[in-house]
Amino acid sequence: MTHRPSVRRRPAVVVALAIAAVLATVLSACGGAAGSADTPKVGDELRLGLSRQITGINPHKGGSPDSSGSIVGSIYESLTRIAPDLSVEPGLATAWTSTDPLTWRFTIRTDSKFSDGSPLTADDVVWNFQQLLNPDYKGTSGAPLRKYLKSVTKIDDSTLQFNLSQPALDLPGRLWTIFIVQPLFAQSHNLDNEALGSGPYKLDKLDQENGATLSLNTFYAGTKPAFAHVKYTVLASEAQRVAALRAGEQDLILNLDPLDLAQFKDSDTYDTILGVGTQPLTLAINERKAGTPLADPRVRQALNYATDKTTIINSLLQGAVQPLPGQVVYEPYQPQDPSVRAYPYDPEKAKQLLAEAGHATGLTLTVALSSGTYVSQDAATQAIVAQWAKVGVTLKITQQPFPAWLQSQYGPDDAAADLYYIMWGGSFRGDVTGNFGPFRSDHIQSHLRAPEFDELTTKAQNAATEAEKTTYVNQAIENAYSQAHAIFLYPSPFTGVVSKGLEWTPKPNRYLYAQQVGRAAQP
Repeated sequence: MTHRPSVRRRPAVVVALAIAAVLATVLSACGGAAGSADTPKVGDELRLGLSRQITGINPHKGGSPDSSGSIVGSIYESLTRIAPDLSVEPGLATAWTSTDPLTWRFTIRTDSKFSDGSPLTADDVVWNFQQLLNPDYKGTSGAPLRKYLKSVTKIDDSTLQFNLSQPALDLPGRLWTIFIVQPLFAQSHNLDNEALGSGPYKLDKLDQENGATLSLNTFYAGTKPAFAHVKYTVLASEAQRVAALRAGEQDLILNLDPLDLAQFKDSDTYDTILGVGTQPLTLAINERKAGTPLADPRVRQALNYATDKTTIINSLLQGAVQPLPGQVVYEPYQPQDPSVRAYPYDPEKAKQLLAEAGHATGLTLTVALSSGTYVSQDAATQAIVAQWAKVGVTLKITQQPFPAWLQSQYGPDDAAADLYYIMWGGSFRGDVTGNFGPFRSDHIQSHLRAPEFDELTTKAQNAATEAEKTTYVNQAIENAYSQAHAIFLYPSPFTGVVSKGLEWTPKPNRYLYAQQVGRAAQP
């Protein structure tokens, strides 16, 4: 079967229209009209704000869209890309064909060059995948690949063959974060803080605490970006982000609290964005800490019943989203299981379950927050503290800078917090199994004990047909709901403030790639 990016099946069209409606809602919040007489001008340097500290720019280690991921995606290229409407489109690959469930062929460009002028070849792509498929290689992006991909081989200078151990119906979408590095450079430099890619920009300077500066890759084979220079600035707190905007020091910032958007509602300089993001926000659970009461599903269910999501949404998020439907997939981004609904707010039910689990007199838990990284996180957590106190649960808050917080989640179960926020998934249209990653027992950031969920999601990922995949996906959703492997909160709101001098299609998965930002037309 041949897959070309321009082909759309009817179900995908329906989903695309739904996503377009969401984007239209977001765009309607951006009230400025490009090309009007009062369109502000922006400078030669594009100024983009990041809400998380940078953890390194190694393209083989992934990266948050709110920090490293946006920088990496501006410097490097992958075989496929994700468009603002979340469709999969060509990157280094121009077309792809599945000859059988375990074999795919990709046609790749032959005109791409790294920013030092050296050509990007099929051999370079093969080398990158060989590294990632090596279990001893430290690139964390390889772990998901090794579950289904045996090897990548070169057929000729423009053709690669992917040899799978298990079917992967959505393989092109899975490859969008597999960025291609120059092999000789990768073997002689520290990719955590140095870069050589074939993308539209090259790295000039990196300061992980404060930001990065980029300039044009003059050898880039694609369309030249609108800005010759880009400055990413880390603004890790809400106060920093608001202050930078009020001072006119930033052109585009995402991840502002909805309540703060009102400050810029009637601005002559900025438009505001408030919509539904692609990533579900949950409180992830440490079920493996020695002696933890969270090992009991009744306790986890009780915490879901004790959480009044609707009040949080209405009071802090301007009603922009709805509670998660008891699962980490939701319309219009993924088809959800219609048989599963959101946990209702029911404190009496929560008390009953806690008593049955032996905690009638209460219990104490800790939640670890990462500074400034999730929309309205601090205020929402304070609300949850008050709500849980009504059922006898004391929730203590700790807070760390994002890099330290992330490392603590990567660490041993007994050193990790009882609860921590996870906002994950929604990378490309139909990416259902991708949302399940952190809720599997084997994920690097997981502290779950979920063997049934693991088995069902593996079967879904390896399904040979869409019908088989849907069956296992729904069974996995129902298992995660009944076992309460997360506190299901709500989709993260997609928020931001954008200069009226820019032309930018909001990308609700929050990857802020500099090459996708243009200048508004001037009169």
